[in-house]
Order: sequence, then structure tokens, then C-alpha cells
Amino acid sequence: MSLERIDASSATFTEPTKRIFDSRGSHVFQSSVAMGRLKSYLHKYVSSMSGVKIPETSTNHEVRSFAELLKTLSELVDSTPALPGPRRYGNLACRTWHDKVDESLEALLHKFLPEPCHKSIVELQYYLGNAFGSRERLDYGTGHELSFFAEICALDMLGVWGADFQASDVLFLFDKYYALVRKLVLTYTLEPAGSHGVWGLDDHFHLIYIFGASQWVDGKCAPIAPREVQDKLIVDEYTKTNFYCQAISFIFQVKSGPFSEHSPMLFDISRSVPTWSKVQRGLLKMYFAEVLNKFPVVQHFWFGTGLFPWTSLGDGYALPTYEASQEAQGQVLQHTTAPAPTNLNSARRQMNPPNLRGINRLTSQDRFRRE
Repeated sequence: MSLERIDASSATFTEPTKRIFDSRGSHVFQSSVAMGRLKSYLHKYVSSMSGVKIPETSTNHEVRSFAELLKTLSELVDSTPALPGPRRYGNLACRTWHDKVDESLEALLHKFLPEPCHKSIVELQYYLGNAFGSRERLDYGTGHELSFFAEICALDMLGVWGADFQASDVLFLFDKYYALVRKLVLTYTLEPAGSHGVWGLDDHFHLIYIFGASQWVDGKCAPIAPREVQDKLIVDEYTKTNFYCQAISFIFQVKSGPFSEHSPMLFDISRSVPTWSKVQRGLLKMYFAEVLNKFPVVQHFWFGTGLFPWTSLGDGYALPTYEASQEAQGQVLQHTTAPAPTNLNSARRQMNPPNLRGINRLTSQDRFRRE
């Protein structure tokens, strides 16, 4: 699928609605225009990251402006301290932070976007608002990370970033985003959105590892080999310039004990995969299979009509929606169209805990076999 540009003045934008209700829906998702756009932009970005370090700033005015928007959300964390006292499943002050974000996000996007793109806010607000974890469950995971990636892709499709948008800008934006997410996790003790090792490399992230491996995919520009990420001192040396090391450094910060025990999949990759190019290929395969094609994750990815539509990549027609019957509690499927939510802010927060029955634990060898 070729990279698309969307003319905001002629496109139709609507509040995103839920279309994936079971594994049958996640299968249909694979043939959608939305999936085609996500994969096309992911390949576009990672193919241009080789040899590029995470920059301290950007020469792109729009990129810097969006970073300021994220800074505003970070400042809301500072003004919303965690409530005192121990709590096992996340600090309730995080819900107050989410409420503040809901109240300010539309105005922030209105200020950031050029006037012709204002009509797209109804969809952009959904993806950005869902990029910071669940208000109800007080958790964060790969589905939320995917939502932020969708936001970056959407702004690219709308032409907001401009013609000079580069890999360094993508890295800069995600660096600001991940800094905010880590701040949320540490401030409000957010839980992982799902079981460790099921569809992600660690408790929270996956894309960050793909980006980091892509930065070093050319072995000539890679200062270290995959096996060396087991060494905390080496990892800390490259934390500010490489996402793979940045992610592992955060693991070392929040977890104790042997790396092989608290992060067995990452340890196995470092031990058995010799080059960054193979690491990257394996991570992409894993992402397509264990994130983009896993119902517990993609059920929370909703669809509008302008940016990520629920239409066929083959013929452009609307895709079927299989909604679980309430009477049969998910046993009988009905071919239907999902109703539009009456309120975007409340609807986008309705995320039930994932059903992990029948999902096998993943080992790195499944995606990193020698080719």
C-alpha cells in the first residue's frame, strides 16, 4: 500500500467507534485500510532510522510545537501529585490527571493544528487521548503505545508535519512521548496492560524496541552488539541516543534481580540473535503477530471515517462487524454495525481487562529464527 495523503478539506471525519468485539474482528482488521496505513507508515519510519540518533531538538516547527503540547500534559502531572498512602493497583490521582487531559485536549489540538485540519480533531483527539493508559484500570500497555503511533501517522497523512519530516523528527517526538509515559508509570504506579511476555517484550512497550533496533540495523553504525545490552553500564551509555537501550535502562530502573529472570525474552534475544538487523526483523514479525493481530490489544483501537476507516483495503467497501451477543455473552456472533458513542471522552475509556485464556506465552525463538 502506497503512503496516502488526506485532504482534510474534502475528507469526512467522525467520532471513532468500536468495531472489534472478538478474535473474528481482529482477523478482519488485518485486511482494513486502517491496518494498511499503520503498516505502511511503520515501514516508512523504520526504514529511514538507520544511523540516526535521538536528537535533543528538531528543526521542524510543527514537531517542536507538538512537543510543547506533550510538555503541557507533562506539567499536568506535576500539578496532580499522587495521593498519599500505598496502593497496589495504581494511584487514583491518575484519574484526575486523565480528567484534566480530557478537558484540555481539544483546545490544545485546536491551537496546534492549521485551520483546515480542525475538522479532524474529532478523530485525532481519540487517538491521542488513548495514548496514555486507561483511566479505569490505571494501566498502560502496547495498545496505548499503538494509539500514539496512530496519532503521529495521522498527522503525517494530513500533511501537518510538512515535506521535511525526517526520521530524526519521529525519534524526537517519541522520545518526548516515552518520557511522559515513564513519568506517568512512576508517578501513579501504573500496572502493565496485560501479562508480561504475552504480546510484548516487556510490561509496557514494543515499538520502542523496533525503533531502537532500526537505529542500529546497519551493523557498521552500531556501537554495540545485541548481547551487550545485558550490561547496565553499557546500556546507560547509550540511553539518550538509542531507544533499545532507553527501554532496557527503564527496566533496570524499575526491576531488580537477574536480567534473565525479570526480562527472559529480552535476555534470550540478546543471547541468541547476533545482529541488529535480525533483531529488527524479528521484532517486526512479533509486533504484527502479537500486537496488531491480538484481540486483547486491538479491541481498544477504534475507527473513524477519515484517518483509520473500517473499510476493505482491497475494494474500499465497509468491512463486516461481528458483535458478541449480550444474551449469549460472547458465544453467538451477530453481523452488525457498531453504534456510535454518544460521548467521546466517556466512550473511549470503556476498556475491559483482556481475556488471556487460550493465548500462548511467546518465546523469542518463535519470531527470531534464522532465515
